[in-house]
Amino acid sequence: MEKNKKTQPLNYKTNILNPLEFYISEKRAYYGDISEKPFKIYLQNDEHSIRLIKGDCIAILNQARENSVDMIFADPPYFLSNGGITCHAGKMVSVNKGKWDKSNGVEENYKFTMEWLKACQRVLKPDGTIWVSGTTHIIYSVGFAMQKLEYKILNDIIWYKRNAPLIFRVDTLLTLRK
Repeated sequence: MEKNKKTQPLNYKTNILNPLEFYISEKRAYYGDISEKPFKIYLQNDEHSIRLIKGDCIAILNQARENSVDMIFADPPYFLSNGGITCHAGKMVSVNKGKWDKSNGVEENYKFTMEWLKACQRVLKPDGTIWVSGTTHIIYSVGFAMQKLEYKILNDIIWYKRNAPLIFRVDTLLTLRK
């Protein structure tokens, strides 16, 4: 038997390396409740090589192997949870999504954006791609951060909402795009 030979998980259908071999170590220093995992697999589809992982994105990405990800779809906080209200389906509803979406000020929001984009950049393969979702409230600072980190920006995809509800505010002009 050969020593020091690494064994790689094989895809049983094609007998090739498993494309889902995105490694995240669950072995880390725990402070507090040791029953709490750093992440959970939210959805896994081996047939289509898809794995959605739920948890703190920066902590997860910092545990992942460098250059191991083909594509990242990021939907970062828009920092809109400010105690306001909006109209949804004809009813007034709160805009608060949770503590994770509350703004800590422009500087701190930008610092967070740089941190998660750096973590993404580290794990993306050289020919990998990142798609970032956002509203006009956050997307420009994300774009600026991507430029600072020397991401190559190829396209800007804009979803125009033709049937968007009319929004009336006296103090602001609002866009109807997402």
